[in-house]
Amino acid sequence: MNLSDFIEANLPGLIDDWTEYARKLDGGRTRLSDQQLRNSARDLLRRIAADMREGQTSAQQHAKSWGDRAPSESGFNEAAHEHADDRLSHGFDINDLVAEYRALRASVLRRWQQDPQAHALALQEMIRFNEAIDQMLAESVRQHAKQTERMRDLFAGVLAHDLRSPLGAILASTETLLHDDGLSSRSVRAVAFIQRARRIWGDCAPMPSTKCARRTPTRRSTCA
Repeated sequence: MNLSDFIEANLPGLIDDWTEYARKLDGGRTRLSDQQLRNSARDLLRRIAADMREGQTSAQQHAKSWGDRAPSESGFNEAAHEHADDRLSHGFDINDLVAEYRALRASVLRRWQQDPQAHALALQEMIRFNEAIDQMLAESVRQHAKQTERMRDLFAGVLAHDLRSPLGAILASTETLLHDDGLSSRSVRAVAFIQRARRIWGDCAPMPSTKCARRTPTRRSTCA
């Protein structure tokens, strides 16, 4: 029995292993049901088995080792992306995501090693399986990072939008104060400091937070 057939034939046990480990990672932080965890494992394992059955040239194998894989009929990349999106939406961080794949690999190889029907081409089968796992992991990590960055930028955009009006009102008020001849020199410096801070925010507001952080001065100023 080759490894892809072994995976299909032993799905229940492999899914049990996955569910148990994923539940430990979850630690009660989310409301992922056992059924949700099992469905995810079933989909990934079936896509991996389908990928292993596809023909592969040496050039394709080399490209895969570099993390470069074209979409296939097995829906391999789509499964990896969907899994990453699901885990991100339920609070799994990138380390949890990688740990899931590591546990999945270990479970499959441990069970297969114990199977008396594993044939003489075991080494080649393991190479194909490891390639599939590594590529699916790479796709999931890439998608997780992409969605995390998108959510971060969305938050920065919403924050900038919500603060623009009140900060505009503050700036307008400082302009009025600067025309007050009775303002003390200390108050004038304080108003000027507020204006500088508002202009810095105006420059940064349209940018993602990570870009804004690089342009925002961190040295503190004091009003004497």
